[in-house]
Amino acid sequence: MAPARPPMALPPRRPIDEAPTSASPCIRQCCLDDADECVGCGRTLEEIKAWHAATDEERSRILGAAAARRDARARRFPDAR
Repeated sequence: MAPARPPMALPPRRPIDEAPTSASPCIRQCCLDDADECVGCGRTLEEIKAWHAATDEERSRILGAAAARRDARARRFPDAR
């Protein structure tokens, strides 16, 4: 019989009234490019991993940076979508 694995560490939970109000920008077209940026939502891998624990201010910054990356990608590859 294999030894039991220790439980996974989960991020600390926030009270419901402190939960961020920003919805995830994920559009379920997940594919990371060579810079580890999602070609669907525009977030970096680090931003995707940090999203669940991010504050509203952090999420707002992530959303702005992701939008700028999507716009830059659209200018570089105008026929991509």
